[in-house]
Amino acid sequence: MAFQAVPNGIETVIHATQNGTPIVNVFHTKVVGSVTDTKLLDAATAVQTWTRDSLLPALNATYVVNDWTSTDISVEGGGQVVLHAESTDHGADSLQQAAGNAALAISWRTARIGRSYRGRTYIGGFSAVQLDNAQNVTTGVASGMATAGLDLIDGLAAVGQTLCVLSRFLNKVQRAVGVLTEIISVVVNTKVDSQRRRTAN
Repeated sequence: MAFQAVPNGIETVIHATQNGTPIVNVFHTKVVGSVTDTKLLDAATAVQTWTRDSLLPALNATYVVNDWTSTDISVEGGGQVVLHAESTDHGADSLQQAAGNAALAISWRTARIGRSYRGRTYIGGFSAVQLDNAQNVTTGVASGMATAGLDLIDGLAAVGQTLCVLSRFLNKVQRAVGVLTEIISVVVNTKVDSQRRRTAN
C-alpha cells in the first residue's frame, strides 16, 4: 500500500515476545498541531508506563517486552522514537502459561457507528489460572482488562494526546488520508479469542 498520511497522527507499537514468538500491539493517537519529537516521546513514555502499571501485572512472565516505538504517521518518512525495554519488563505471573494464541479482545468504541469507527486490541500472554474454562477467562480478568483500557485513554490524555481508532479504508477503497476518531469507551467480554500468528507454526 502506498503511503497514506494520517493528519496529526502518531502510531505507537509495543513489540513483545512470548517464548520467542512475536506479540505486537499497535495504538494510534491524535495530537494538537504538528507531530514533534517531544510528542513522540510523550506517546512512547505514556504507553510504556501503561504497559508496566496496567498490563504486565496481568500477564504471564513469558510475555517479554522488547521496545515501545512511536512513529510520526502524519508525513512520509516521519520521525520515530524507540524506548528499549529493561530486564524487568515482563509479565508478573510465573504460573503455567495459557496457549500462545489465546487472547482477550479490548473493543474500542467511538461516538460513531460502523466498522471504520470501531477497533480492537488483542492482548495475549495470559496464564492458565486466568481461564474460567476452555472458552472464557474469569470475569475478574475481563473486568481488569477493561479498566486497563480506560487507564490507557487517561494516560495518553494526561500528555495531551487522544487515543483513537484509525480508519484507512471506506467501503474497501483507500481513503485519501487516514481518519482518526476519538475512543470514548471500552468493552471487554470474557470470550477467549485466537491470534493464530502467535503460535509457533
